[in-house]
This record gives sequence, C-alpha cells and structure tokens, in this order.
Amino acid sequence: MESIRPLLATPTFVLALVLLLALAFALAFAMDTPAGHQLPRPPSLNSPPPSLNSPPITMLPTEIIQHIASFLPPSGAASFASTCLCIRLAAGTQYLSALRASRTEILALLELLLADAPNNPIVNFPSRLLCADCARLIPIYIGCGASATSVFRKTWDLSTRYIVSSFSPPIFYTIMAMHRHGHQCDELLSRIAPPTTTRYTSSSGIASQHTVHYRIATTGPLLIRTQVTYIFPRPPLDDREHTLGSFCHHIGGKTERFSTTMKLVQTEALSGTGRSQPKFIDCNYCRTTVLVGARKLRGRGIGLFITWWKDLGDGRPADETWTDQIGLSTRPEKWRHVRHGTIPVVEAFEGQNARYLDFDEVMTRADWKELLRLSPIQ
Repeated sequence: MESIRPLLATPTFVLALVLLLALAFALAFAMDTPAGHQLPRPPSLNSPPPSLNSPPITMLPTEIIQHIASFLPPSGAASFASTCLCIRLAAGTQYLSALRASRTEILALLELLLADAPNNPIVNFPSRLLCADCARLIPIYIGCGASATSVFRKTWDLSTRYIVSSFSPPIFYTIMAMHRHGHQCDELLSRIAPPTTTRYTSSSGIASQHTVHYRIATTGPLLIRTQVTYIFPRPPLDDREHTLGSFCHHIGGKTERFSTTMKLVQTEALSGTGRSQPKFIDCNYCRTTVLVGARKLRGRGIGLFITWWKDLGDGRPADETWTDQIGLSTRPEKWRHVRHGTIPVVEAFEGQNARYLDFDEVMTRADWKELLRLSPIQ
C-alpha cells in the first residue's frame, strides 16, 4: 500500500482518472438519449430570455387586447388585428360588421395598409395603388382592368379632360393617402408630372411649350400649375391658332370669357410698352385661376403666355373640391365668392401675393431658352 500511494499522487494518474470519469458520464447520457435526437444546446449568455423575443403586447391578457380594440374605429381595429396572428385571435371580429357597412371606414383601412406597404423596388413606388372609386388596392401595372366600376371610368375620363391628359386618379389617391400618413411625396410628384414639351410647326411658324408642376399645399390639398406658351410670327391671334382645351369644367379655351381676355392682352402688347398687364380669370364655381399675358418679341412676333392653377383637393372621395373640378358634383353649382385682391390657389402654389406675379415670371430660364431656340427669327 505504501508503494501505491506515491503513484496515486502523480499527474498522470489524476489525468487518467478525469478522462475515465468523463467517458463514464458520456456513456450514461448516450444511453438515456433516444436514437436520432441530439441534446439541447445550452442557451447563450448573450441571448435575451425567450419571452422578450415576442412583442410585449402579445403577452397581455385577451381581455385587455379586446378592450384596446374597442376604443379604435373599425378601420383601426382591423389594422390592429392584422399586425399578428396572436392579436387577430384575441381581438375577435366584432368590428367587421361596422367595417363592411361604411365605405369611409373601408377606405381608411386601405390607407393604413397602403402606408405600411413596401415600395416596388423597380419604380420606388407602392406596389399597389389606392382606387377610391372601386374601394380597393389595385396592382400598379394592371390597375382596375375589366372590373373597373362605371364611376372609376367616368372619373378617369373627366380628369384627363379637365386636368391633364396623363393624370391618373389612383396615383392621385395614393399620393395623398401617403402624404396624410407622413410620407414625403415631393419626389413622387416630380416623377408623375409629364416632361416639358417644346414644339415648332414649320407650316404655321408657331412655337409652343407645355409644362406641368404639382405641389402639395401646406393646408393639405394637391395643387397643379399648367403653363402653355406660344410664339406667333404674326398678330393678331384668334381661337383658331391655339390648341387649348378646357381649363376646368366651366372655363374653356374657346369660351367668350377667355377669347375676350386674349384679344385684350394682344392689343396692350402691340401698343405702348410692348407687353400687357397680367389678366387673371378666376372661376366662380371651382378653385381654378387662369393668368393670361402677352409681350412683343423682337424679330419673332408676339408671345402669348397662359398659366392656370387648380386645387384638386385632398384626395378623399367625398371632397367637394375634387368633384367640382371634374364636374361630378351632385349638388347645385354655387357662385363662389372670392375676397377682393386675393387669389388663394395661386398664392398657395407660388408662396407669394398674386398681385405681384407677372405672366412670364413662373417660366424657368431653361424653358424660355429652349422655346426661343426653336422659334426662328423672322
């Protein structure tokens, strides 16, 4: 025994004993573990507790989640229930009947879904558009298609006639809904505006330019400014020498009110200082204002400047400003009283008093140079 005691104290013996014990423990665990199963890995010291991986609201009792949903409007309750399956099951379906019964609530829900939807990575625009006339979200590349309602078809036709030919009501509804939910829409507005076009017709010697700009006012509505400029080689001008359509549902390029103003600015431009005073035509039934002016252009003839501003409203389907613009209002047309000396839609777009705005001031230098380049000197 005395000869074995020094052997037990050697490091080699201690190491062999540790290895033997480890092998015994491994065999014991292997016998207790079913075939084909691995032992669970111990949790990492850096990982949070399992309960913190789930949203805290899902850990609330069902009664509290239902109580929260009861304070929300039907559209808000439906949006709240769509966040996850846990909340959807807990919130119940008591809001669905009120949601189906109200078109306003359905559109509000579509706006909430649209605000949270990701943009299409190719065009950097929502993958689905809001169609307020059909009360649904439609694919960006397909639209309403054959299932479009008669109201949608009529709205589209009237908007392209009285606003601009490239105008799209679903894009209008979508941008305004995104704006109401805090999205920046300036880039989207610049992308949907048609490019500036400048033309010269050799047979008539007339050069023309067409520009469109959108802007959301600080008060919420979408404003549009359209400018058409002509350079005519010979005055006087009449209605047959321009291609202007309708400025709004009530004022057109061939109406007597506009024709009289156009003749007046020409007369002023051809006498005296060579330029007319700016003449505003304010529609008394919708928020549309037209500015007309003319000036002599040495060696080129006379320039005619027509600019009109329109307030399209905030994009809500029941907005009277929108229905007045496209002529879909069901109420009798009323004479709109405008305070003397103010032109609200112009001042909201330009950010200055309209009384100090000249007819050729809104034209950019680049556009003016391009128009002069295409207009030959006589």
